[in-house]
Amino acid sequence: MAFSVRVTEIPLEDRLFLIGPPGIGKTEVVMQKAEEDAARMGRLFVNLREEIPPDLFQRPEKYYVFLRVVAPHVFPEDLGLPKHADGYAEFLPPKALKAMTLKGIAGVLFIDELSNVQRDDQIAMYYSLILEKEAGWMLRISDGVKIIAAGNPPEWSEVARPIPKPLRNRLTIINVAPPTVEEWTAYMQRRYGDGWERLAALHLAVYPEDFLSPPPEDSSPFPTPRSWTSLAVLLHKHKNASDGLKEALAVGNLGEEVGARFAALLRTNLNIKEALRKLEKSPSYFDKLTVNQRLLLLDAVAQQPLDRLAGPLKGFLEHLSREHREMLVLVTLLMDREKRVALMKKLTDLYAEVAGELSRYV
Repeated sequence: MAFSVRVTEIPLEDRLFLIGPPGIGKTEVVMQKAEEDAARMGRLFVNLREEIPPDLFQRPEKYYVFLRVVAPHVFPEDLGLPKHADGYAEFLPPKALKAMTLKGIAGVLFIDELSNVQRDDQIAMYYSLILEKEAGWMLRISDGVKIIAAGNPPEWSEVARPIPKPLRNRLTIINVAPPTVEEWTAYMQRRYGDGWERLAALHLAVYPEDFLSPPPEDSSPFPTPRSWTSLAVLLHKHKNASDGLKEALAVGNLGEEVGARFAALLRTNLNIKEALRKLEKSPSYFDKLTVNQRLLLLDAVAQQPLDRLAGPLKGFLEHLSREHREMLVLVTLLMDREKRVALMKKLTDLYAEVAGELSRYV
């Protein structure tokens, strides 16, 4: 792929086209940035797919609206239903779309999967909607609403087709890179707290190539940040399931090769209580363990109380800072935010060198 930037770095501007693999967080980040934009403007954020406040049409200046539409699912005839009125026809738009035409409204219209649109009349509709903010006879999107589109490159979607040249010439096209493992870990901790299998993050720290892989020629699943999210939540939900079911969930989300490799970690045995005791006495004990045993132990360390981390286990954290710096960053990200902040304040010298890497997650 050409020069690309992570989706978290992309500003929220009108007429952006974000192109990148599926499942890397384009929709999630655009909506998050829209919420931040609403907060800066002092407006109430409303996802129009979930609710339409009763006073929205009377007080549009009070709201910041967000609407995601899946481009292949919307057709020109969906933009207005005809209504007879004194010998002529009026076209009534969907209520959510009508909200985006109100004077004084602000928000984001997010057109997803634009590259997967197959019908020429749909392409023409989106051409007008994006370039002129107009569609049909009377529909015009407010100037306060930013239109952002997203799609997949051909190597990631069998049905992707090129965007028309005039449209490409009027859009800011940005190639989107996937999040880093650290960014994904911070997102999972923020979004799900203790409700996900954190061994997924530790596995990815050792095998980052398992985070995202192009789809195979057959119809088997493949790993993306989205499929890792789904798997991590499912594994927590079924944490008492058999090893066979856990492996089936892993393979069903990640594909045969990556799923089997991660399932091997889930099957790894280690006496955590005894390992923690050895770690307190001799931090270098960590280096004698297998890769999967190390990951299990790091997960256990992240769950220890603050007084133990800043006390008996401080020597181990110092060992990580010298010999396995990336592991120190990751094990800290796996802690809840309150404990993470408190630990960094207690062990200021230890975290001095990695403070920059952690600062955006604190």
